[in-house]
Amino acid sequence: MGKVWRMMAALAAAGIAGGALAKEDQAIFIPESLELVATGYTFTEGPAWDGTRLIFSDIPGDTVHVLTPGEGPAKVLYTPSAMANGHTFDREGRLLSAEHGSGMVTRWTPEGGRRTVVATFSDRHLSSPNDVVVRSDGLILFTDPPYGLSTAYKGVQRINEIGFSGVYAHHEKSGRTILIDNLLERPNGLALSPDEKVLYVGDSATQSLWAYDIDREGLSDNRRKIADLTDDSKPGRVDGVRVDSKGLIYVTCPGGLCVVDPAKGAVIARLATPKRATNLAWGGPDLSELYITALTDVYRVKTRARGIGSSSRR
Repeated sequence: MGKVWRMMAALAAAGIAGGALAKEDQAIFIPESLELVATGYTFTEGPAWDGTRLIFSDIPGDTVHVLTPGEGPAKVLYTPSAMANGHTFDREGRLLSAEHGSGMVTRWTPEGGRRTVVATFSDRHLSSPNDVVVRSDGLILFTDPPYGLSTAYKGVQRINEIGFSGVYAHHEKSGRTILIDNLLERPNGLALSPDEKVLYVGDSATQSLWAYDIDREGLSDNRRKIADLTDDSKPGRVDGVRVDSKGLIYVTCPGGLCVVDPAKGAVIARLATPKRATNLAWGGPDLSELYITALTDVYRVKTRARGIGSSSRR
């Protein structure tokens, strides 16, 4: 929608949006391609592309929606959703959801509805799973900060049984859950590198991006900070995380989206969004489009990159 880009250009001229796209930004994001594709929600999150449609959550609305490009407004996929947040797909194409309300990771199908995948760690109930990805061998990785415990707006007020914010790997066949990290203050979005040997996790509290080497069992090593994206002059936080086929990391950040080169530990491109971005997912026929949830809205931008990851399947 060209009007969105014209609005951003006007803000930039007023010194608000941070100026026009730099050359490196234009090399990734196609100018004047950002468009509003859905609006009127309370707090959008969890975008995931099922091959032809976009799945996303309205957390306080307790509903999961589905948007089919070219077919009008989004429709309700299912409700209630236990205040679902992040989504992804398992290797059979079934929808997995990280739920604030129930404090579980669940699987949803049209035939069977919601079914629990993992709800506890060391016999203690999880807090409020936030986002989830699946490795090609079926290993489920998810984050579990306490956001959904703090207020009924975001979840259901419950006792924090775990006592820390966690990053986990779950083997569904055996039921074994492995703690990857309990030191991040607010682990949020996560994504795997193209070779699936590195897990990237965003920490919303410290505005930082972290990396872990992950072995076949889901055990981690070499915990390290990739980038600090703190910028108190712009709204927004480190939240959703995705990776492209070249291994570049796309993360919501203050002002919109940041593209991070993990080898350099540096931001190499930015995209300003009209509203605070909360999450993102690859979509479109060739996975070259990014869908961005942003408070009440969902946007789409065309890129020159190609997406990968279990949040997008073809």
